[in-house]
Amino acid sequence: MENNFIEIKKTLLQKSSVKQLVFRQTKQVFAELKEVVKKICFELSNEIYAEDPNVEVKFYDKSEFEFHLKFSGDTLVFMMHTNVFDFESNHFIHQSAFVKEDILREYCGMIQMYNFLADSIKYNREGDMGYLVGRLFVNKDRHFFIEGKRPISFLFNDISKNQISNESLSQIVSEAMKFCLNFDLMAPPLEAINLLTIEQKNYMSFSSGIPTSKRLGFRMEKDENGEN
Repeated sequence: MENNFIEIKKTLLQKSSVKQLVFRQTKQVFAELKEVVKKICFELSNEIYAEDPNVEVKFYDKSEFEFHLKFSGDTLVFMMHTNVFDFESNHFIHQSAFVKEDILREYCGMIQMYNFLADSIKYNREGDMGYLVGRLFVNKDRHFFIEGKRPISFLFNDISKNQISNESLSQIVSEAMKFCLNFDLMAPPLEAINLLTIEQKNYMSFSSGIPTSKRLGFRMEKDENGEN
């Protein structure tokens, strides 16, 4: 019994303590990311409004762990997960010399970036799907990597080299915005909307549109471009 308590105490003082540190670091990074997005929004909105006041760039602070960046017909939703994560044994992070040097560096907090159609949120179309652009993983040393769509996952896949800074966060946001702007909404196939139930018609009237998502119309499925 005494040996069990010694082991429990050791784990709490080491692993659990690190996980608490990772949570605090991720929360701080999320706050920094929020300020970076606010700055980008302010600068872009002023420049764009002078040329076309109909093109909106707006920031929405939704909660402690969520904020939105709306730019024209797209909205990037940033959400911080409150848990700390490890990775499967075959995950590439375990091959990093940086992590092997200190295995506690493998524990990461997670910030997710989803692309929604701006109207999906505006009209509360609950059937619409968001598209995961990337998830930012932050460790105790404020190093990070991103899993998600190319090129953002390709640019930020080395946890040993990537460190959180205003510059790196600004680059992450700009790359995510570029991905969204280049990922256009496609009209659903005619067969997919050939029939309409009364329930669907009523829902469309209530929510100002048929359930809509980029590329596939109704449901988000794995993009043919694949994930990293």
